[in-house]
Amino acid sequence: MDAISQNSANQGNPGNPENPENPENLENSTNPKNSSNSVNPSNEQKKIVEAILFSSPDPLPITKISKMTKLDSKVVEKILKELVEEYNSRDSSIEILELGKKFLMRVKPEYYSYTEKFAEKDMDRGTQRTLAVIALKQPILLSKLAKIRGNKCYNHVKNLEELGLIKSEKKGRSRILTTTRYFAKYFGLKSSDPEEIRKMLAERSDSGLQAWLKEA
Repeated sequence: MDAISQNSANQGNPGNPENPENPENLENSTNPKNSSNSVNPSNEQKKIVEAILFSSPDPLPITKISKMTKLDSKVVEKILKELVEEYNSRDSSIEILELGKKFLMRVKPEYYSYTEKFAEKDMDRGTQRTLAVIALKQPILLSKLAKIRGNKCYNHVKNLEELGLIKSEKKGRSRILTTTRYFAKYFGLKSSDPEEIRKMLAERSDSGLQAWLKEA
């Protein structure tokens, strides 16, 4: 059999592994598990990650999204970066925020007043109050914060550090707490300087943030 005849025979044989119409090859090209190893995510994969972010009231780490979607973590990371850029470029009231190593889709702070009755909170009220105290009194010793907020503040501080909203540095037997650039980004503040943040918070009247400050 000559080369042309052999090639025609191969193409006509659906069981041939080199035949693009082989069912196994078709399955491999469409199966999300197989495509998850690709560095270039598909549009469908991006939609799935976007849907998960939209549905979650809590910030999600890459590892959790990867486990939920069965996509490789590198693919998830690339999708998240693309989504962040896309939402940043839109003239939209919605944004995707990176908090430490977690990602959160939420309404921008300037639109809180229209949605606060319906939206789920990223943090419980106790954690919100603790964050408000830190923001207003920073830099503040953890030991002093505990006197103001009680022992429950230790868990609050741990959660806030995981979210990347505050940072702590060791000072003697205690730790000193300040807000981070993620805090400024979270609340739509122009500066991440702790002193500037204190001044801005005293002047701002955004309903969501202002309510926390009053309660603190």
